[in-house]
Amino acid sequence: MAKSTKTTKSAEAKKTAPKKGAATKVSSTAKKSAPVKNAATKKSSAKVDPATQLEKVCKEAVAKLQKIENGKYQEVREKLEWCIGSYNYDKNPSGIVEFGRKAADALKEAREENPRKVSKKLVADLDKALAHF
Repeated sequence: MAKSTKTTKSAEAKKTAPKKGAATKVSSTAKKSAPVKNAATKKSSAKVDPATQLEKVCKEAVAKLQKIENGKYQEVREKLEWCIGSYNYDKNPSGIVEFGRKAADALKEAREENPRKVSKKLVADLDKALAHF
């Protein structure tokens, strides 16, 4: 009776398989190459302008102050919105710096009243952006 093909194939695989403990050579094509970086996956190495960063965080602060819907912070929110528009027009950050500080104080006050409405990250980001001025 003839051997089945399954046993023949497994026997051949055992003959060609390296022995335990034997050193094996790694071909140059099998070596791990460095990952390819393209423009889409690589982060920008250029630093963001502090005024632009402050504008971005102030927009988040305006959205949060609007979401709180407390008449107490309405004036700060409106003036900060106006200063953001002014900054977009003339690129002079003095207004968003001034009202950014007032918005930071308002957000800290709102956070003390109700910690769930204002995130720590927003307050920290606003303080960090204002630290550059």
